[in-house]
Amino acid sequence: MALAALFLSSMCTLGDLVVNPIVANLYDVFADDPEWLINFAITGPALVGLPFGIIAGVLCDRMDKKWIMVIGFAIFTVSAVFGAVDNIYLFTTLRCLATGVGWGITNTAALAILADMFPNEDEHGKFVGWYNSAMSIMGALMAAIAGVLAVSAWQDAFFTYLIAVPVLVMLVVFLPKMPPSHVTDAENGKKVAAAPAGWWTKLIPLTIQVFFVAICYFVMLYMIAVYVVDAGVGDEAFIGMLASAGTIATAVASIIFGAVYKRMKNFVYVPALFVMAACFIVMGFFPNPATTIAGVVVAGFFWPFYFCYFYVRATELVPASKGGTATSIVAFSDGLAATGSSYLLTGLVGATGMSAVQAWPVMGYILIAVAIVSVIYLLAFRKNTKSEASDESQNDAAVEAAVNEARGEGLGDK
Repeated sequence: MALAALFLSSMCTLGDLVVNPIVANLYDVFADDPEWLINFAITGPALVGLPFGIIAGVLCDRMDKKWIMVIGFAIFTVSAVFGAVDNIYLFTTLRCLATGVGWGITNTAALAILADMFPNEDEHGKFVGWYNSAMSIMGALMAAIAGVLAVSAWQDAFFTYLIAVPVLVMLVVFLPKMPPSHVTDAENGKKVAAAPAGWWTKLIPLTIQVFFVAICYFVMLYMIAVYVVDAGVGDEAFIGMLASAGTIATAVASIIFGAVYKRMKNFVYVPALFVMAACFIVMGFFPNPATTIAGVVVAGFFWPFYFCYFYVRATELVPASKGGTATSIVAFSDGLAATGSSYLLTGLVGATGMSAVQAWPVMGYILIAVAIVSVIYLLAFRKNTKSEASDESQNDAAVEAAVNEARGEGLGDK
């Protein structure tokens, strides 16, 4: 039941999908208000949530993660349920609280809880995949429900958020207390080793990689409507179908991520980068309905092999006492990429004069570059690990020989 509550709480991460069907309505409802403020109400909450994710990560390493999770989800629930107001300033504030502050806290806390519940690397990978699958399914359901409800009135779409109320109750009732392990050990009189200085430097390559991979994929996820219109391959119904198909593909792949990660470990995401790159390139050079559907579905399927990976890898790179902070750092990079994805595409179009379709392969080229650098890095890291293991073996042999000689025993005699 604790896992069920945690999986259902993933609705907060994709809470924006409830608003997507009514975006056009908002420009009519708030026609007399500044357009920049309407734009911020739609996309700004993601930016607002970034620092709160960092704060939540630090708190997760110091306090009971259950109550951090409950507080974050409570902020989301209350702000979202009462978010259908016709005052742009109050509407924007509630949006920033719900899918900004609420998302930033719960996304980090949920992943930190999973890392704590499943310290085994393979089990951790499996359940992060399941969490992402639940998130995709919840997002698809909320978007569908909100779209149907919004037909009567734009405010009715917000009734979708009422499903968060029983989820909040489940989190309070079923989620166990989860104080940081090092705090519990200290309270029990056990010696707790401090995190080494500069522990966070191991996250730098991963954080940079997350930004470049995520910003490319989010162009596919958030800007596909621009591509479809520019390519003339479909209408609004076609765009909605693409979103649903891509989400379902992501949900399916997330379920099997754990099994694949168990076999491939750190190389699990490399094929995914090359495949997603191919999707962008094919869609750019051969724009038609068939390649568009195939590109979105295939990219959606392979995305979890990176998305799930970097959350698992982040906690493996740092001491256990810094798991929450590490999660929040990579989540910050992921969120920053989501915010910048629209600017990447529109910036390319504006700077080069290309159409959105012509600019589409650029994301593929970026992914290929990241994949090649990643392969070189992983192979170098593997070689260094083997070299270090060999050196340690030689050192051990030398020490044993010295001890035996001191005892008057030759290695040959032994």
